[in-house]
Amino acid sequence: METMVRLKNVKFAKWAIAAQGMCMAFCVHAQSSVTLYGLIDEGLNYVSNEGGHVAFAQASGNIQGSRWGITGSEDLGGGYQAVFRLENGFALNNGTLGQGGLLFGRQAYVGFAAPGGTLTLGRQYDYQVLLYPMANMAQAGTYGFHLGDYDRVAGERLNNAIAYQSPTLMGGLKIGLLYAPGGVPGHLAEGSAQSYGISYGRGNLNMAVAYTSINNTTITPYASIGVPSLFGAVQTGTINLTRLSTVAAGASYKIGAVLVHGVYSLTDMKNGMASAVLSSWDGGVTYTLTPSMTVLGGVVYSRLDETHWNQYMLSLDYLLSKRTDLYAVLNYEHAHGGNALATLFTIPSSSGSNQAILSLGLRHRF
Repeated sequence: METMVRLKNVKFAKWAIAAQGMCMAFCVHAQSSVTLYGLIDEGLNYVSNEGGHVAFAQASGNIQGSRWGITGSEDLGGGYQAVFRLENGFALNNGTLGQGGLLFGRQAYVGFAAPGGTLTLGRQYDYQVLLYPMANMAQAGTYGFHLGDYDRVAGERLNNAIAYQSPTLMGGLKIGLLYAPGGVPGHLAEGSAQSYGISYGRGNLNMAVAYTSINNTTITPYASIGVPSLFGAVQTGTINLTRLSTVAAGASYKIGAVLVHGVYSLTDMKNGMASAVLSSWDGGVTYTLTPSMTVLGGVVYSRLDETHWNQYMLSLDYLLSKRTDLYAVLNYEHAHGGNALATLFTIPSSSGSNQAILSLGLRHRF
């Protein structure tokens, strides 16, 4: 009998230990969170002039790039958290990876969040992205990006980035700092980048200013913006830049159903001692016709040396639900001077100074 009691006590102890372990695991899990999210954007495009021909195609990411991601946090106590994000970009129409084939090309970072701010390390956006919500491209989509996205306002990433984001200060002010080392032995500055951003939001007013500088990068002016010559020479391939630096400022203000917004950017491209400056003025009005329907009208004027471009955009967005919407977007570009070819972002150059694209599509968020 005594032996049976002991056996029962041993079994009970084992069950108690297991239960305690499950409780501890549950308690730890209860202090953590992991979220799976994503966005799918697919549409049909009509291009008026693509290398001298009309083009009709199915395309992914007309308004926003299709993506899926995982983000999460763990409570470390005392107001501190461990945070992470892994975000993949892909093309829905053929299933290929975006961002040059990177698995988590959109974002990949880990870090700490504390009462004094958030520090993260990995592949991250620079602070030019603060201007994105105030630009026409926020609703006009990919083909409404500024020329070649050289000013990086549409959202470009930096590898090996160390970023700090302050908490909200003085009723709406935030400050961001980022540094990305180049990783070249013996040459600390080579391939490195730095970015700074300040944003302010209160009530119906939002403002932001950002500066980013990148050492030893490349551009393809003929393919990306239709410019056949730069730095006083014919340029039909890739150009190695000593440094690309860009500064941008913008604001938006909502008055009833009307949102007025604008962005100005200035991008300096240096090739040794030579320099070329690209400037862009972006302005538009977004009007909420009904709770389910918004319309945008906007214009972007850009200038580089003796060449300037006018971009016009009109978009209509209709919500079928909180997560699904239909859109129609018309983008048109006209190039003046310098024998430049009209080239909307990601679209092959036209054969002349004009190019237009009409996009009809469906977007779903999850």
